[in-house]
Amino acid sequence: MASEAEAAAPTGPVLSEAWAVDARHVGCYTGGKIAWCEKADLLGCLCDEELHLVDAGSKAPTRQVAQEGDGVLTFALDASGTNACTSHRSGLLRHFTIGEKPALIRSWRGHEQVVADVSFDATGSLVATGSVDRTAKVWDFTGYFCTHNFKGHPGIVSLARFHPSKLRLVTISEAEARVWDLETSQCMGVLQDHLATISSLCFGWIKDKTFELVTGSRDQVVNVWQLEDKCKLVKSIPVFEQVEGVAAVPTKGLRQLCTETQRQGALADWLQRDGKLAPYVIFTVGNKGLVRVWNPADGKCIASKDSPHAAKGELRQVHCLDTASGTKLMTVGEDMNLMVWTLPDFEVSSHVMGHNEEILHVQLIPQLTWPEESAGNSETSGPRVKVSADRFVCIANDEHPRLVNCEGFGATLLRGHTDIVISCDVSPDGQWIATGGKDQSIRVWSAETSQMVCLLGGHAGAVSALSFAKRRPRNASIAAQQQQLPLHLVSAGQDKVMKIWELPSAAKLMENKAAASIKKSKVTVIAHQKEVNDVLVSPNNKLVASAGQDKLVRIWRFPEGDLLGEMAGHRRGVWSVAFSPIDQVLASASGDATVRLWNLKDFKAIRVFQGHSSAVLRVSFLANGMQLMSSSVDGLLKLWHIRTAECAGTRASLGKRRGIGHTSLLPGAAITCVSGGADSKLCIWHDATQELEKKRLDDKAEVAMKDSRIGVLVQEGKVEQALTLALDLNRPGQMRQILLDNTMDAVGRVLFSKALPAAAATAPASGGRAVAKKRGAKKRARKAAEAETRGNQDEPHEQKDTKGDREVDLRRWVLSLSGERLEKLVELLDQWNSNRKMAPLAQMLFGIILMSLPQEKLTTIEGMNTTCGSVLSYSSRHLARVDSLLQKTFLFDLVLQSSGLGLAIQDETDSQLEQAGAEVALKRTMDVLLGSADDDGEEGDEDVPAEDEEAVGEDADEGSEDDELVEDILVTTSMPTPTKKRKKAA
Repeated sequence: MASEAEAAAPTGPVLSEAWAVDARHVGCYTGGKIAWCEKADLLGCLCDEELHLVDAGSKAPTRQVAQEGDGVLTFALDASGTNACTSHRSGLLRHFTIGEKPALIRSWRGHEQVVADVSFDATGSLVATGSVDRTAKVWDFTGYFCTHNFKGHPGIVSLARFHPSKLRLVTISEAEARVWDLETSQCMGVLQDHLATISSLCFGWIKDKTFELVTGSRDQVVNVWQLEDKCKLVKSIPVFEQVEGVAAVPTKGLRQLCTETQRQGALADWLQRDGKLAPYVIFTVGNKGLVRVWNPADGKCIASKDSPHAAKGELRQVHCLDTASGTKLMTVGEDMNLMVWTLPDFEVSSHVMGHNEEILHVQLIPQLTWPEESAGNSETSGPRVKVSADRFVCIANDEHPRLVNCEGFGATLLRGHTDIVISCDVSPDGQWIATGGKDQSIRVWSAETSQMVCLLGGHAGAVSALSFAKRRPRNASIAAQQQQLPLHLVSAGQDKVMKIWELPSAAKLMENKAAASIKKSKVTVIAHQKEVNDVLVSPNNKLVASAGQDKLVRIWRFPEGDLLGEMAGHRRGVWSVAFSPIDQVLASASGDATVRLWNLKDFKAIRVFQGHSSAVLRVSFLANGMQLMSSSVDGLLKLWHIRTAECAGTRASLGKRRGIGHTSLLPGAAITCVSGGADSKLCIWHDATQELEKKRLDDKAEVAMKDSRIGVLVQEGKVEQALTLALDLNRPGQMRQILLDNTMDAVGRVLFSKALPAAAATAPASGGRAVAKKRGAKKRARKAAEAETRGNQDEPHEQKDTKGDREVDLRRWVLSLSGERLEKLVELLDQWNSNRKMAPLAQMLFGIILMSLPQEKLTTIEGMNTTCGSVLSYSSRHLARVDSLLQKTFLFDLVLQSSGLGLAIQDETDSQLEQAGAEVALKRTMDVLLGSADDDGEEGDEDVPAEDEEAVGEDADEGSEDDELVEDILVTTSMPTPTKKRKKAA
């Protein structure tokens, strides 16, 4: 039961980081109706109140038909396989088209109560429904209206089927069958010869358009009825079991096959006999676990086969999959599995796993490939074996283990156990499979032929653990030598006993036609004080580890069976053990939700791995010996680093019922891990570390390319595209720099242009002489403007064009963003607004969003209300901080003015500055702080000399008004320094 951890490790330990699912089997049938569409080669099954469509070729569900919150109770498929009619818990009927993706076409209420059965006619234009309300109705499937309503049934109408060639309907209610003529809407006959509930019906072809009705009942009788003018009983066949299913198979095609090729078997012999044969034969299934063939003419049994199904072989349904030639038959068992039979051989050809219930054990079957031998043939020289796997053993909660293909999940059953199988192991060369169960027997099977080769008996309780000797041959010559050596098998059970068996050699097991029987083991020891949960042989075949429900792990010498030591420390029973492939350590998994690592020299614990929330059922080493994988009842697969005891990764079960019962690792193979659990799902995993690393490198390279692309876009002047790309890559720093470099200049020009008129309006009232300008200052400004113009003309035209291209329209950019990007931008601005350095930029962009986007689009942004509330809250804080800062600047100005170094409000001559002194500066500052600038301005206007007014007028004529306003702003905001004053005084 241990994992295949002893395979050769790759050169250089490579730590695993991630595992991915290659394939998953989820089941397709959990009980209920099954319908076969022969034309479309499609099988419809009910699974967890959903309609699953199974492809007959792949034997896997390909599509699902379901309605959320309204489970499917029954269904029908039309003859073409393009339409489905389903009945639901709500009492509604629904029409679905079956394409690549099933689509709902129409829903309507058909009956007052739940519909129990639905069926199509041969043309697909009519649908019949039988209901719990004791009525049967016929519907026009194109117009969705009722054409017939048949009443008079004594109970629930459980079955409703159309005649294959005529406009007639057969309905079943309890032990009564009724035949209805759709042309006259009259009942043609009431068939009441059964004494118990009729479980199934079918139509047997006679000739042309003539058919007979076959009904099977739980009164252990099969009746054959005539459906012509008078519906009368033709034959009653006692079958001596409760009939659950009947199927009529034509004999014409089967007889032709027998004449063309020699076939063997009771059915083939009957088909090849001389004389006239019945036009069809009847197959029946029931509670006795037999599939039997009956002759409807004389009522005799032609052939009988034991049920291949588990769950005591009980059968529930049988269907003919080939109505023309009758070469295929399908049976459905109580174990929810489907078997496909070939006729006239009357043998099982394939197995469809419908539902596995709880999976107890899975284990990969290794396949060894021997490379060409080199010069040396010793164990230390020569080529290493290559390990692969394309099948695994699956043990569900029944008596038949399954050999499952990893591709397609096709299965073969190992039939022989009489009770539930609970343990299994595979030999290291993949040739032999050992299984043990509650029938207290051990059976050894050939993995190639699926036949039992050896039977071991001796345990007094259920066999709960098995392990072959695990040493794998290194080359083909050693493998050939080992074929002649006896095989060793270790078993343990709920009788607390561990046994070491010596089996015949592999060569003898292959030669024996009959299964060998061994009653006595080579070594028998009392292993634990309670049930033994697991046993495992070490990779070098020198030790055996046993784990018990008594919380202990014990180490034994192999194959002598001497006790070497025990390991105590777990607080609950130990479920699994695993030997390291490279070191003398042992890992154990326990019901106390921990995995422990033990030293095999002193039998003491080295590490404890904690992380599971419930019992850990399995543990295995990876090929590198540096990591562990564990599975638990909580439905988690965990990967552990041994050196640090840290969890490297966790994968969760996807099933509705969580819990992973077992995992099996096969290092070095293309398929490395398979898992199964209580949710009936099987998953095949592979190590995706290299894929993950490649993805990381690709993502990193892609991000680097996109980062460089942002810079290229900025250089090309495509600022808006650069902003969008930075937003997509979540680069807030680059966005901020782009906005500061390319948009704040435009914002400054707009604010400056708005400030000029305000300065012009307030300048005359700010102190009279502040408006008076000197000719020299005007000329200096004009010369500076001319110099700037000449400099701009000297610049290359490319630079001017680039600068023009870099002009960005933030409103246009915001309007171009998609809904997802807008949500991302709003979230980013919300973060920026909480930072005082980024708040002005954030509020500017947020204002553009609010003013540019329509209200309808703003309401679609997720979390917009919360963001607005956050922005308002932080905005009040930012405003309070700005007001406080402004007050502090006035105080600073007051201190400077008091010291005689105040800010100059107007551009005065050197003599005027020297005369004013500190008193004038202090007065002006106090005027600004106390709000008396208006009164002072009026007085100043009166004191302006005439010559100054004439000078101002002359200067105004020489320049434009805009230049004067710009100069006013520049002059009023200049602050002469003490150095400048000293220079002027000199």
